[in-house]
Amino acid sequence: MIIVIMGILSTYASSRLNFASHDASGYAEIVKSSIRLAQKLAVAQRAAHTVTFPVNPCGGSPVNGLQVAGEQCVPVPNGVAVSGLSTITFDGLGRPDVSAVTTITVSGGDVSRVIFLEPETGYVHE
Repeated sequence: MIIVIMGILSTYASSRLNFASHDASGYAEIVKSSIRLAQKLAVAQRAAHTVTFPVNPCGGSPVNGLQVAGEQCVPVPNGVAVSGLSTITFDGLGRPDVSAVTTITVSGGDVSRVIFLEPETGYVHE
């Protein structure tokens, strides 16, 4: 009897859970760390390095994704949207090829996170 009640309650509760908000927060961290990785690789190798979005298909997946050149592609989770990012290239000194502060918005569920990329230093922050 208890198992039946637990099954009914878990079915009801799982339909109410919203994972898009959690996925959006997690993917915003992936976007920030990918941009930082591209900058660090550019400085370490003293050569240009690029972050590209969207990469379609991403790693055999039919969805768009984010990819640092030469690294693994990270697909966008279901229910998450990314806007404002296309291609960012860092030179050997770690400077991005943007002339003004660039904003990247990651949203999903009731969460919207805005990431800023500074033009001269390549500093990434929220």
